[in-house]
Amino acid sequence: MFAILQFTEPESKLSNIFGKVKIESERVNLPSGDSFFIVRAEKRRGKIPWKRLESCLGILRSDVILPDGVTVPEDVNITAFMPKLLPRFLLMNSSADYLVEHESDFIFGSLTVYDEMGIYLGYIERLLHCFSAIKIVTQKREVYEKLSCELLKKYGFSLMVTEKETFDSDAVISHCCNVPIYFGGTVFTNEKKYLMNTKAVSGSEILLPPLYENLRPHNVGRVLFASALYEKCAVAELKELKYEDFGC
Repeated sequence: MFAILQFTEPESKLSNIFGKVKIESERVNLPSGDSFFIVRAEKRRGKIPWKRLESCLGILRSDVILPDGVTVPEDVNITAFMPKLLPRFLLMNSSADYLVEHESDFIFGSLTVYDEMGIYLGYIERLLHCFSAIKIVTQKREVYEKLSCELLKKYGFSLMVTEKETFDSDAVISHCCNVPIYFGGTVFTNEKKYLMNTKAVSGSEILLPPLYENLRPHNVGRVLFASALYEKCAVAELKELKYEDFGC
């Protein structure tokens, strides 16, 4: 469950000065059985009634989606929702498709996958034929070492599993673009930044299924909205989405 904040202007000049601040909420039920709220607050003299919202939101204060360009003041106890999982799946879904499509560019090369959360286990087998060596940087060593044993028995392919950062591969998949500026290979990442002599592949746009697109307020980004639906409302199908503009 989460809340989306929307802000409206007063109905008249008099209500802008003397009227009581209006805050209304709408519950939106989802096929998953969960729900989210759209909370509409009326501005006064161009200002957002943050303190009123703070008290009205209750337990939803820690999972709030804000309109594009709006930030919460430091003295207000409302925390904006920050995606943790879905952008990582968007990256890996897109990267896997890209690597399979461009297999000939990497076939004799090496890949490093940064997966501190241990959520990419199901993707690695698909990438085996794209590289001669694959290294996993993770805090979940046990699960990846088990996968490595399974792949060794099945394909004769062993993964290198480590907790230490490494930059000696031809390609890197990393949610945060943590490669050095002089890396020189190909990096698949959610964090766009300038890298000298490095091919950075990323994306930012997704297509939502019509059901969820119709529920999205126009001033809330698709990735942010989809992340909240997946992470807070168990809309599992969104895990399969990928970036529509994935490229350099």
